Amino acid sequence: MKAIVTLISGFFGILFFEGFARLIITFYHRIEFSFYGVSHLPADIWMYVIFASVITSTWLTSMLVLTILKTDSKRYAFIFGGMILFWRGFEMSNSWNSEPMYYFFIVIGLHISAVYLAYLAYSRQESVDENKN
Repeated sequence: MKAIVTLISGFFGILFFEGFARLIITFYHRIEFSFYGVSHLPADIWMYVIFASVITSTWLTSMLVLTILKTDSKRYAFIFGGMILFWRGFEMSNSWNSEPMYYFFIVIGLHISAVYLAYLAYSRQESVDENKN
């Protein structure tokens, strides 16, 4: 039960951080809020802000999930990454015609990279802690 709650909370954490970045852009430019894609953004620089929020939020929440669950980190990293990819698949199916293809590839790559980097950081720290004892 702890694992399910942690994984779902981490997933909603990613949605919150990315949504918060989109909300700030929306308020700043007084445009309509869109939870998907980058085609509605007023300038290309905001696309990079979204990408930065994606990798940062994914890495942070992945580290949090792995730290809370502690055991079997590889399995939980795969499950967490799968949840994120499932969400992005849902996003792709809803905005396939309106968003550029590079957006989907970059965002999926950023998610995979962030989960992998979080797993590496967590597993290396775990091995350092084991060597101290």
